[in-house]
Amino acid sequence: MSQNLDPNMVMIVILILFIVMMWMSSRRMKKQQKQQQEELREAMVPGTLVMLRGGIIATIVSVDEKYEEIVVDSEGSRLRLKLNAVAGKYVRPAFIDDDETDDDAQQEEAGSEEAEGASPSSEAPELSDAGQAAEQEAPSADDAADTAAPAEAGEDDTEDNASDNEAK
Repeated sequence: MSQNLDPNMVMIVILILFIVMMWMSSRRMKKQQKQQQEELREAMVPGTLVMLRGGIIATIVSVDEKYEEIVVDSEGSRLRLKLNAVAGKYVRPAFIDDDETDDDAQQEEAGSEEAEGASPSSEAPELSDAGQAAEQEAPSADDAADTAAPAEAGEDDTEDNASDNEAK
């Protein structure tokens, strides 16, 4: 049966399917654009901050639906424009000045320097509560040797101290 298929017919069918898919996709995109445009027109009320297609940021003063015109005010300059000159609502982006971040970093450094001066053990790595408790309960080998009962006076003490120094 596959020998009866004409390769030209297969190509034509594939081409037709491709064209239908492209047409459906463009139709869907047009519907989305139309819906967005309607939502934008509904949102155009006096007092709304908008950005025009040329990049001008302005406030809507009045809307004339009959002639599809709006009047906008941008820092004292009033303009009469067609509705399609509006690119969309304008939302001012959040902005942090570089000077503010430098001041914050200097304040954090000053705060950390004060904290280092207050606690002499700030150079040691921080341990969790369980780790700190275990460290306090388990004395090190040097501490155990120092706190052990003193050996008999005389040569034994000097031999222990000499061996401790060699171990270090």
